[in-house]
Amino acid sequence: MKNIVILLLCFCSCGKGNYQTFDYNKSKNPWITAYKDNVFFACLKESYKNDSIFILIEEKDALNPYDGLSLDDLNETKKLGSNIIKNIPEPIMCENCKEGVNYYMSNCLHYYNSKELDSIAKKAYGEYKKVGL
Repeated sequence: MKNIVILLLCFCSCGKGNYQTFDYNKSKNPWITAYKDNVFFACLKESYKNDSIFILIEEKDALNPYDGLSLDDLNETKKLGSNIIKNIPEPIMCENCKEGVNYYMSNCLHYYNSKELDSIAKKAYGEYKKVGL
């Protein structure tokens, strides 16, 4: 009986995690999410600018459902995303990599998730709120 109780406890604790799934409609701040998304997209576009991959992506992907960013904010996100790629270090553990190959997606994704971009986005949102758009 004791083993059955232990087994049940293990089964119940190994069930679905207690994390919240992401949903744009439930975002804490859709403006900040959109800002960071646009930096990420700009980073990827800069990475693959000589390729048709983004033409294919934009045929099927609306990219971000929030359209509350100003033209100045969009330009700033493009600049941030572009600067990440311009300053990307050479790959250090990339055996048999050809010239021009790098960890583009990884760098863009890690920057998206960085405290640095969080801070920049929050500051930009503060400026947005001051202007009262």
